[in-house]
Parts: sequence; structure tokens; C-alpha cells
Amino acid sequence: MTTENLRTIWDRKAEDHAAGRECRSQKRSSQLYHDSWWSYIQPLLSHIPNGRILEAGCGTGRWAEHLVPMGFDMVLSDFSPNMLVKAQDYAEKKGFIKGVSFEELDVCDLHTLKSESFDMVISTGEPISLCSDPQKAISEYCRVVRPGGYVLCDAGNRYRRAYDNFRASPSEQVLQILETGVCVMDNGMKLHLLGPGELTAIFEDQNMELCTLAGITPMLCFPPDPKLEKGMENDATYQAMITMGQKYAEHPEMIALSSRLIAVARKP
Repeated sequence: MTTENLRTIWDRKAEDHAAGRECRSQKRSSQLYHDSWWSYIQPLLSHIPNGRILEAGCGTGRWAEHLVPMGFDMVLSDFSPNMLVKAQDYAEKKGFIKGVSFEELDVCDLHTLKSESFDMVISTGEPISLCSDPQKAISEYCRVVRPGGYVLCDAGNRYRRAYDNFRASPSEQVLQILETGVCVMDNGMKLHLLGPGELTAIFEDQNMELCTLAGITPMLCFPPDPKLEKGMENDATYQAMITMGQKYAEHPEMIALSSRLIAVARKP
């Protein structure tokens, strides 16, 4: 699938994403993912007071609403113009638009952004998995961050995806996922998945210090199935998943099991 075709799909999804954002707090899987991510972002903010932050592949935006009121300037970038329109509409509605600028960019080519011009780059959700070249995207994140700054991103785990696909519908595609990291979705979109070792190696190739590698929301599949969503309505089950992340997310065995991998890297 070409970048233009993928952009068209994402433009069409913008309305749904914007609507979903308004009711995000009502879905416990989304809240768990959000809170798990925040537990990695928040401790670093004191290292970059009043800094400049890029949310790369922002979609309708996730973090500016929290970070701009804290004194951070933010750039939100996405290759879907409709996603950026929705992100801008939300910023205006919520009153933090003055602290945000918007750039229509592919994560693999952040050409309008100067090298070493950000204190932090955050890329959550699907940008790494859906882009044409995860290694190139991460290299761009590392390029634009300043020495002493941080890159935080998550990526789909090829080994967990192969397992989930095999359980759902055994086929030869499982071997393709394991060997290439490529998973073709029903709508024709390709996911580029990484193993823990690959994600580590990409940051090491960029001469970044890998501070943390973890399984973000361990055990949670993406997208969560209805049975899982229903189960998380139980308070004890939900609390167990929170505790699981806090205690085990950085254990190597849990990293290998997790659907999504989060990396936190620092530029020396």
C-alpha cells in the first residue's frame, strides 16, 4: 500500500478518532494504555523544564492537553491533514491552542524540523508500526532531539502478533510475521512489527542510551476484543492489570509476551 493510499485511509478515520477521543475515558483499555504511557513520560519532565516536545504521528493528539498547561511548547505532526484538523479543533476547544503548532509530516521524513531542536519526542500508538520504515522513523526522532533529551515510542511486537494471529486463524502468514515482521491487515494495510532485540538495536545504531524497554500494558491485545473489554469493567480485574504493569512490565519474560513494546532512550 502506498503512502498516499494510507493517508487516504487515515483521513477517513479522523472523524472516528476524534469522536473516540471524546469518550476515551469511558473505555478502560484506552485509559489503561494512557496511564501506562504517562508513567514513563511524567518522571522525565523534571529533566526538561519548559522544554519543547514533538508528538510524532499524533493523530488527533493525545499529550498536548496534559503537557502544554505544564509549560511545555509542543509540535504535533501527522501525515494526515484531517487528523491535524481534528487535533487543532480539540486544542482550540480545550483552550491550549497557543502552546501548540502543527506540521503535516510523515514520521519517516521530518524534513521541516531542525536537528536537535526538541527536548523530547513522543510517538504513541501506531506510527512506528504503520510507517514504511520503522528504522528510518526512529532515526528521524533521534535526529531532532537534543543531547540530553529523550525519545519515547512504542511498536508492535512481532512475536506476540504471530501468536495472536495463529490463535485466531492458523495460516502461513504466521511464519511471514515471524520471519519478516510484516503483517497484512484485512484492509490491505501493512504493519511493520519489531521484536525486543530489533527495537533495542535500532536505538543502539543511533548511538542512543536505551533507558527502558518494557511491555506497555502487558497482556492487553490490540485492538482489545469485546471479551477483554467486558472483563476490564470489573474493578478487581482492572486493578490487577494496573498492578501487573507496575510490577512486571520491564521483566524480560513479560516484554516477550507483550503486544506492544515501549522504548525510552536518551541522547548522550
